[in-house]
Amino acid sequence: MESTSHEAIKQPAAIESAAEPQEASWGRRIIEQAKLVFNRVKRRPLFQKVIIANTVLIAIGSVMGYFIEENYFEGGELGFVALFLASGLALSILTNYLLVKIAFRPLDDVSDTMKAIRAGHRGIRVPEVTDDPQIEELSKSLNSMLNTMDMQRKKAAASVIKAQEEERKRIARELHDETSQSLTGLVIGIRMVQEIVPDYMPDVQERLENINDLAHATLNEVHTMAVRLRPSVLDDLGLAAALRSYAKEYTENTGIPVEMQLLGMSHRLTPELETVLYRVIQEALTNVARHSNATSCRVTLRRKEQTVQGVIEDNGQGFDSQTVMLSDEKGRGLGLHGMKERIELVGGSLEFDARPAKGTTIFIEVPLQSEEGIW
Repeated sequence: MESTSHEAIKQPAAIESAAEPQEASWGRRIIEQAKLVFNRVKRRPLFQKVIIANTVLIAIGSVMGYFIEENYFEGGELGFVALFLASGLALSILTNYLLVKIAFRPLDDVSDTMKAIRAGHRGIRVPEVTDDPQIEELSKSLNSMLNTMDMQRKKAAASVIKAQEEERKRIARELHDETSQSLTGLVIGIRMVQEIVPDYMPDVQERLENINDLAHATLNEVHTMAVRLRPSVLDDLGLAAALRSYAKEYTENTGIPVEMQLLGMSHRLTPELETVLYRVIQEALTNVARHSNATSCRVTLRRKEQTVQGVIEDNGQGFDSQTVMLSDEKGRGLGLHGMKERIELVGGSLEFDARPAKGTTIFIEVPLQSEEGIW
């Protein structure tokens, strides 16, 4: 009897223990099915997501409304019914807001990407989305279009800059070989005339001296113009010598001292890379003289194993780089865009650190050998 009673006691416990795993199994199945449905809905287009969400809300509201009407409305509990309706409305609005906000987040990414590209960060792309097939296709198409446009822009810019440098070189050579020689001949001729003019004609001698001074000044201007167009020292002696020569001339013309630090730059770089670095530094120093009201500036170039790093800094009034880069004012920011354009053509990067009244610092990094460069 005792054993029988013990078995009777154990039997309900065994039934309960068997039911618990079965209930847990059903719970897991429900969760798995819910996840499956959620993932399927997640992959649907935005329009269908909104329709499904609103349909679910209406269905839940209808069931709950029917339940409340059957159990509470006849009892006169209108306050509870009003509270339920207000809560349902608030829940519907909140759910739609969150759904649309999440669904349209990729469009915000597109807007942010366009603003960044307009500000000069052309390497940025739209994050690809996998939750919505339509937005995923949009992001892929947009990135593909940006890549194509960026490549075409770089090729066009490289062609223009190459042609510009060749034209600069040709004009500089003609100024040096033809115009300078002609002016030199004119100076020699004036000297010869001065020697044969008698001393009792001081007026003629004075006029000849003025003409001689004017010819010398014109000859110096032509020489300076030829050097600015295409310094022969850049082709003959390399970037380091060209930068030192330019810094000396720059200080003489502007009165702004330039501290030039060239570390590991004794060996020649490729002609394209030397030309790009020279033009970028030239443009940066020109901007310092025109806009910064600086009293000093420093240029540092450091050659490493795989890259050349550069820093151009001044103690001027600075500027808001984002405002200038995004400005629609004609001609404003072209120099900054041109500098970035040249650096990107050789696969490098250029960044500005400029704040009003804090001076300006430009950071440059270019690879010695680039697979991404177009030039």
